[in-house]
Amino acid sequence: MAENKAEWYVIQVISGTEENVRQSLFQRRESFSLENYILDVFVPTHDVVSVKASWEKVKKKKNILPGYILVQMVVTNESWYIVRNTPNVTGFLGAGNIPVPVSGAELDKLKGKIEENDETFTTKFQVWDVASIIDGPFDGNEWVIAEINEKKGVLKVNINLLWRDTPIELGFNQVRVK
Repeated sequence: MAENKAEWYVIQVISGTEENVRQSLFQRRESFSLENYILDVFVPTHDVVSVKASWEKVKKKKNILPGYILVQMVVTNESWYIVRNTPNVTGFLGAGNIPVPVSGAELDKLKGKIEENDETFTTKFQVWDVASIIDGPFDGNEWVIAEINEKKGVLKVNINLLWRDTPIELGFNQVRVK
């Protein structure tokens, strides 16, 4: 089971405890003097922005892989045992008792997914809701939501400008839904 170089491994953990396990692994690494064997622990997350009732943007971290974290380590009997027996760790991803390292391509793909999902928005707005504009040049007007783009955190309403429907784009924090 001993290897010479550090590789990334996927560890299964109880969902919702990813950050606690990460901190525990760093503490256990120091307690057992395994700094040269357990090098890094990574919880894949991205930012999610939601617009709250006060119409302010709130940023939170969201796990991309709930129930999994990655650890960069040199697998020895001792390092494997310490990681495997950390509270809330249910096991390594792999065949039986032998952990299988994550390939470089898979790791790059995961990092790309994190960068791609760098920031997403969530909202309770729906198409056809009546939106009151609370900020900007059309402040005080009400229009029906025609389109919602959660990826960008914007929505479109069609306003009547010179007797024509004209789409305008507004940020989630610029409208209130009745």
